Amino acid sequence: MPSIPKPIHDTAAAFDSLPGIGPRASLRYAYWLATQHPESIKKFSQAILSLADGIKRCALCGDWTDIAGCKICSDIRRDQSLICVVASSQDIRVIEESGVYKGLYHSLGGLINPIEGRTPDTLRILPLISRVQNSNSSIQEIILALDPDTQGDMTAMYITKQLTITNVRVSRLARGLQHGAQIEYADGTTIADALSNRRQS
Repeated sequence: MPSIPKPIHDTAAAFDSLPGIGPRASLRYAYWLATQHPESIKKFSQAILSLADGIKRCALCGDWTDIAGCKICSDIRRDQSLICVVASSQDIRVIEESGVYKGLYHSLGGLINPIEGRTPDTLRILPLISRVQNSNSSIQEIILALDPDTQGDMTAMYITKQLTITNVRVSRLARGLQHGAQIEYADGTTIADALSNRRQS
């Protein structure tokens, strides 16, 4: 078996650590990068480095941002009485593309999954509860936009139970999303229907 130059081997190993990319694809990407102009490779690597140095979590909603407060939380035109709770920033992007929702967000950073070590205390659930309790009743509804699967249902039930001490209304997206579907891969029309037909949790 021919030896692989160390820079290509190390680059392939880095690609291989990404979700959904296997060893063959990783090696193919590494060899492709090696054929590019050195300036293009440096530009590519700089873009990745900027992820480590240039973005952070919004202190309020938990979404990724490159400014002090994220653009959505800072937009006074958004409906301050609604908070849409999602598992990740990718879900926020998909919902925003639907063009239907005009409220605020709260990203949990995942869903409850004890087998993988994701317990309620490892997610941003407590900040959500505190956010509702400290809102002076300005928050009227929490929309749980979580994947309609076992983990999403478990997370929704836990959050709903925690919010019973407040007077806020809790709803979930309508089952326009099939059981087992992931919000990240849903089309805009499906998301729009689910938001419009949400139900009491």
